[in-house]
Amino acid sequence: MTSNGIHEVIQRTITGIFLLICIFGSYVHSKALYISLLGIILTLILFFEWHKLVAHKGILHRFISFAYPIMPITILIWFAHTYYVSDYYLPLYPLIIAWAADTGGYIVGKLIGYHKMCPTISPGKSWEGLVGSFIAVFVANIWLMPRITHITPFGIENNIIVLNALSLSMTLVAFCGGFLLSYLKRKNNLKDVGNLLPGHGGLMDRFDSVFFVAYATGALLLFTHFCY
Repeated sequence: MTSNGIHEVIQRTITGIFLLICIFGSYVHSKALYISLLGIILTLILFFEWHKLVAHKGILHRFISFAYPIMPITILIWFAHTYYVSDYYLPLYPLIIAWAADTGGYIVGKLIGYHKMCPTISPGKSWEGLVGSFIAVFVANIWLMPRITHITPFGIENNIIVLNALSLSMTLVAFCGGFLLSYLKRKNNLKDVGNLLPGHGGLMDRFDSVFFVAYATGALLLFTHFCY
């Protein structure tokens, strides 16, 4: 790895730790502080980053803005408002799963990511990185599922087949979130959406996969609610 690559990894690690402290620290402190922080993140994205990706006019802009990023952050806020007391770890599930996928994919991709998936759109993503994402998500699910009571289809915490299927599904969902942002950035000739998070880029660069996993978690909750 070159000196620039090492510097990037160090910068990314320091920024990532700081972001984790802010997000999870606010959650541990109180529901109100965590929800307020999500609201601030959405405001910063809409005012300083979103216009770089989507033309700021027309019905299409309003629809895309509502579906991504407004609705996913609204879902995260609803999770916290509804389950903070009754199912403490559930509101954190989209964040932990998405960032586990990102971290696993980044580490494995940096080390052995020789086979690129879509170099013209997202040159950093590799098949080896996707496997790393899956392993990280699988480990996260092993730890999380016994601690979440509202997502238990098919006795998922005790069924290795279903646990693998869930982990693979969430890995692909997280990948799609990152892929969509990569497409929007390439379309607008951007490397990063912003520079608020050194080593990561902007907030959209860090929350792209979280937004998709938030949708998937909401769908899984609805499935569990209506079928069990």
